[in-house]
Amino acid sequence: MRWLLRSLLALSLFFTLSIPTAAPAGEVVPQKGRRIAIVVGVSSYDKLAPELQLDTPRAEAARVAAALEQAAGFDEVRLLTDASATLGNITAVMQEELSKSVVYKDLFLFYFVGHGVGGDYGDPRLLFYDSDPEALETTTFAVKDLAAQLQKWVPASRYVIVTDAAHDMAINGLVTLGPTGNDWPVIGQQSFIISSAGPRQAAQVGVFSKSFIEGLTGQADTSGDGVITGSELNTFLILAVPNATAGRQLPTVQSKYDPGIEIADRRKQLSAASAASSTLPTHRVDKAKFVLPSGTAQKVQCRETEARACDPSCYLFDVLAGPCTVWASIEGKEFTTSVDVVSRGLYACAVAEDKLSCTRPAIQ
Repeated sequence: MRWLLRSLLALSLFFTLSIPTAAPAGEVVPQKGRRIAIVVGVSSYDKLAPELQLDTPRAEAARVAAALEQAAGFDEVRLLTDASATLGNITAVMQEELSKSVVYKDLFLFYFVGHGVGGDYGDPRLLFYDSDPEALETTTFAVKDLAAQLQKWVPASRYVIVTDAAHDMAINGLVTLGPTGNDWPVIGQQSFIISSAGPRQAAQVGVFSKSFIEGLTGQADTSGDGVITGSELNTFLILAVPNATAGRQLPTVQSKYDPGIEIADRRKQLSAASAASSTLPTHRVDKAKFVLPSGTAQKVQCRETEARACDPSCYLFDVLAGPCTVWASIEGKEFTTSVDVVSRGLYACAVAEDKLSCTRPAIQ
């Protein structure tokens, strides 16, 4: 009898544990998981000499974060730059925040742009705001340790790691070369790890981040399905970056990666754009003149047309009515704006309060 009772109790426990726990009322259970990212950009280093400070990583990181959130389908993006990008802060975000919010279905992306060392002698490390050149072992993240921390504290099923850390400088005699893709240990079955440059290559300022953003925001989507996979992004980057650097810089992907990993999902954005385009006018405008402020590299592009130089004025003929994009470089600052061209006439553009805007004066 005792044996029978124990068997019935075991069966009851088995079926109880086998029944999925229901989500609280009103809570939506994610089917494919979320996309979560940490983007780190360090231009200013507290303990490095003035000549070792960097000009662009902070701005590059901000642009990457914006692209992930606005165009690549990411649900949550944390941006850490300069003084907020300390070793302690990044560790705390992983251990105290991501460990509680990330679940197995999620994709996690880590993007770093800044200094790295050790890529030329087998101990690649990433330097953060408070890294000390006199104590690199304790104030930097060796890639093997960062990988272990991610796997321990960020329980995602899919990992994407991107590093742009290779500069033509030296710290205490150490060349500032960061990790390549193959310097990282393999992180799970579904992962994509890529570096901005190959072994012993110095990355050129801003080239990789620009290409990365272009790829994730649509140019890498060769299938046209709105999803950008690891294979598509890798193919785009290993062509775009060498092309922009005359072959002197070649991104390096980890040899073991999942080519089908879905890094970006632009389907919602494309669907919204398609819905918006259905409300656009369908008539044509026979002639429109644009007048821009004096500057350089001024361009105008309307629907179904190539961008056309407009320095400082130009005519467009027989264009499809609707939004036209205007670019202008004035006194070293880049501006862009959009104007609806719905009828023939003059469209005058000017900069006011640090913004470029174009209007169609009442008298043509």
